[in-house]
Amino acid sequence: MLKYAKLFLVILLLAGCSKEQPPKPTTPLIIKATNGDVRFMVEVASTPEDLKTGLMNRANLGFNSGMIFNIYPVRPTAMWMKDTKIPLDMLFVGPDTSIIMIKENAAPMSEDHIICKEPVRAVIEINAGQIKRHGIKVGDKVVHAILNSMVDIKTPGPEVDSQPSIASTPKADIAVPAIKKLDQPASTSEPVAPKIENNTPAVAPKLPVPAPNL
Repeated sequence: MLKYAKLFLVILLLAGCSKEQPPKPTTPLIIKATNGDVRFMVEVASTPEDLKTGLMNRANLGFNSGMIFNIYPVRPTAMWMKDTKIPLDMLFVGPDTSIIMIKENAAPMSEDHIICKEPVRAVIEINAGQIKRHGIKVGDKVVHAILNSMVDIKTPGPEVDSQPSIASTPKADIAVPAIKKLDQPASTSEPVAPKIENNTPAVAPKLPVPAPNL
């Protein structure tokens, strides 16, 4: 009897894990397409559990609804449609908020990996057919709070100043006075003795007094 009770408990847990999750609060997302702005209301997947489950087991998705996956740190990313019942269009967004890869009409329940080898900042999932309907293409910009908050966390690239900076000569705090040179006669290269302003002749020093003979 205990064996059957454990089996029933396992089945109950599996059923609980596979049931449809209720939609989360949504935030506005805009795609700057050639034909004009395309607006969606998307859920945000940021936690490890949300990133893992995504739109799995959903029976339907609103016409202009979707989900944005918050990929941080920026890295190459792979998606799949495991346990996902709705056909989806996927947009892979780079660090500069532009679309770098598109997967149209991803097949429901497929376990094939959809791989983007370039650094990915976010992945957007919307109903299949929306990309074609609105003419969305690679290079279009995406506007969303997650992406806007990453302006200062751009992936480092090769854009480095190739010109080395030239160090400026430091200036002295106090100016150094110039040393005035003595006047030199134009006709000779020999140095001239300084003039003595006092006309009194110099007195010769006295010789020391000899010691008396003992």
